[in-house]
Amino acid sequence: MTTRFHPLHSIRLKHKLFLSYLLVIIIPIAILGVYSEHQSNQLLDIQAVQAMGSKSKTIIDTLSINMQQHKNTASSITYSNSIMKILSTDYVDYVNLRWDLKQHVEQQMNSIKALNKAILEITIYTNSKLPEYGTEIASVSRVENEPWYKKALLYQTPVWEIDGSNIIFASRFPKNFDKKKIDVLYMKLDYRSFFEAIDIVANETGVVISDTEGDIVYSNLGTIKNRYGISDIHEDDIIQSEVGLTEIGSTEVILLNNAIPESEWSIRTFVPKKVVSPSDGNIMRTTLLLISVCTILLLLISLLFSNRITRRINILIGWMRRVKRGELHLKIQNTSKDEISQLTDHFVDMLERVNLLIQEAYANKIIQKEAELRALQSQINPHFLYNTLSLINFKAIEHDEQEISHVVTSLSKFYRTALNKGDQNISIHDELENIRSYLEIVQMMKDYSFDIHFNIDERVYNYNIINLILQPLVENAIEHGLDKLEERRGELIITALLENNSIQLTVEDNGVGISPEQLDLLLTAQTNGYGLKNVNDRIQLKYGDAYGVTIQSTVGSGTVMKVTIPRTT
Repeated sequence: MTTRFHPLHSIRLKHKLFLSYLLVIIIPIAILGVYSEHQSNQLLDIQAVQAMGSKSKTIIDTLSINMQQHKNTASSITYSNSIMKILSTDYVDYVNLRWDLKQHVEQQMNSIKALNKAILEITIYTNSKLPEYGTEIASVSRVENEPWYKKALLYQTPVWEIDGSNIIFASRFPKNFDKKKIDVLYMKLDYRSFFEAIDIVANETGVVISDTEGDIVYSNLGTIKNRYGISDIHEDDIIQSEVGLTEIGSTEVILLNNAIPESEWSIRTFVPKKVVSPSDGNIMRTTLLLISVCTILLLLISLLFSNRITRRINILIGWMRRVKRGELHLKIQNTSKDEISQLTDHFVDMLERVNLLIQEAYANKIIQKEAELRALQSQINPHFLYNTLSLINFKAIEHDEQEISHVVTSLSKFYRTALNKGDQNISIHDELENIRSYLEIVQMMKDYSFDIHFNIDERVYNYNIINLILQPLVENAIEHGLDKLEERRGELIITALLENNSIQLTVEDNGVGISPEQLDLLLTAQTNGYGLKNVNDRIQLKYGDAYGVTIQSTVGSGTVMKVTIPRTT
């Protein structure tokens, strides 16, 4: 079963631990930081709205007190017994009327105006038979079409109106016995003096007062715009905007709307949020600073912790590498009790078991190799011996003596070196002499149908080789290469050279070659008799996998079989 590759698999455990700690640390801290910053901003907004409400209440209370004072002033006139008596009396003697007006009306109104500089004019409009008297008594016919007068007739409460740069206050007199007579007190107030207290109390707060029709009664927007550098806010925007934390133009403001109890006016107070909540940015910076400090401290702790874990794993990996290099007798001490320590204990137990198995297998392997070598050696095909003996018999009958003697001598030399008194190792000199004897016999068998060339570096004579290595290669070259030639004479070249720390023995023929399909099977597939695979197996069993037989062949051109062995004496 194959395991799918994942990018995390290529990351070291130390970095994986650090990454997991990083995520575990940053995510909750970031969430808590964002939540606390959000809650702080909400709390600041609530506090700002509450502060704005308190400020708005102060402004309303100031205005209400001012209006109540004027209302009380008006009540001192409308509920004055002497004035009510004058308005309800039908005078016959105008001298007495003039005296009463001067003593009770004119004198009282002048006193009121002297005490309150905001009152510019006080007039009683009446529909009685009283003659007009200065600015104090006037006929209702002069104002019966004025809006404030009509409202005064309709409402029991005082009427407040804006008239250009002045404030108008109108209040009905209590009804006397004559139900048809309606008297109205009119006071004209100076606009600046009336709102002077608001200008002082409002200070940095914007105030817009409007009546029921939406007309502006008072506004300090110009001052606020200059103070805060705001240019895209207008009174209509303030009147039409939703209350609370809202955005007017490009400015976020806190806007409140309240009714003025003493009138039908409504007052809207506002202030830019940045004025009452200037610490939003400070909270954000402080939150980020705390998050950064906590993150750094926790990451340092997690880094030390992950290093502590991975250091012990790296030590264990180092021991494994030493074992891989062949150090099988390590002294490993372990004093901890965690999972890594358990892994270390299992590794120690495994190493002890491996050493025991190696000791047991070493002796068995030696015996097995000797048995395999003897088995391979015993696989020499006796077919060659039978053919040779048949040839001796044939020659003896046909020709007699010299040729028979030569064949028998060569055969004797071949089997003497092949058997080598039971020793598996043989000098390269004797191995090459063995091949010469073998080829002399084969030449006579083949009627000298091919040529033989030896290219030998005599320095190789000083080294040893496993016996019967070259004979199977030469036999394959003759039978499967040279014997199948039809149009050209066969040629066999045997080479022995020293190269660096190895010896190269080559058998080359100019035969028909080997197909790629057959070439792939020569060293891997087991064949009947003593084949090339057996030769390669013998070499690798003796010298290791770095040595053995290599074959190169071109169909129609020939084959080169090369044996590589180490220099051994």
